[in-house]
Amino acid sequence: MQVTFWGVRGSFPVVSPRCAGYGGNTPCLEVDTGSCILIDAGTGIRTAGKTLVERGVEQIHLLLSHTHWDHIQGFPYFAPLYQKNTRIQIYSLGRRGHPLEDVFRDQQQPSFFPVSLDEVNAELVFTELEDGQRFAIDDTEVLCRRMNHPGVTGGFRIEHGGQTFAYISDLDFYTHLLLGDDLPANSDREKQKCLQRLKDNVHDLAHRTDLMVFDTFFLPEEYQPDWGHSRPDDALKVGLEAQVKKIALFHHEPHRSDEKIDKMVAYYQKENQGTAELLAAREGLELTI
Repeated sequence: MQVTFWGVRGSFPVVSPRCAGYGGNTPCLEVDTGSCILIDAGTGIRTAGKTLVERGVEQIHLLLSHTHWDHIQGFPYFAPLYQKNTRIQIYSLGRRGHPLEDVFRDQQQPSFFPVSLDEVNAELVFTELEDGQRFAIDDTEVLCRRMNHPGVTGGFRIEHGGQTFAYISDLDFYTHLLLGDDLPANSDREKQKCLQRLKDNVHDLAHRTDLMVFDTFFLPEEYQPDWGHSRPDDALKVGLEAQVKKIALFHHEPHRSDEKIDKMVAYYQKENQGTAELLAAREGLELTI
């Protein structure tokens, strides 16, 4: 299993010499298990798509954590969309009253983009998932669990050939707030049960993974409790509790410079006390599990 990072920023893409080292594109990564699996369609998917076309890949599976714009805004520029004999299957948690296909169709209306979804050459298949659903992509098993983040957001665990990978982005693990749409909170008791279930979901994804990609958008002094994002301290706690082998800090705050990310990693490597290998995701980074 090989993981390649194509976009690692959160909120919006940035172009700055101060951020060139880690990259300025919004989330997209590739997991190669023999099958081509992409996760999220931020602006990083543009470069991923160009590479996939060059490699002649015609079967693509896109796991979508959620439909906030920084996670789908690169999709209209995804080169495989415009290739004949290409099949792209898109998976995401179902959202009440707004089908997944409609989200992508709305983004490519003439007011926003000149090529509609009906005009692309690739075959598109949309699959809406339930919380806790397991499904197979060829000989790879995928688990999707709901995360605590505004809207409807999921994380993924990928298992192949005895190796495991977890993608846990856009969540606030330790907040006392219930952030997602349609989550039951008619009483304090119900709210606490739901918060605990969401924490258990994270542990389901992370448990003894070889590599965990984790949202670390905030530093402790920047933390906003209603945004639905986590901190490096949270990643370390989850990594320790779930016995994770390697942690990649991800979804970097758009104004955070390369220098600040380097300092963040150095600080938390000391705090980590050797329980798991720690690094910061950067564009172009390839990790073999």
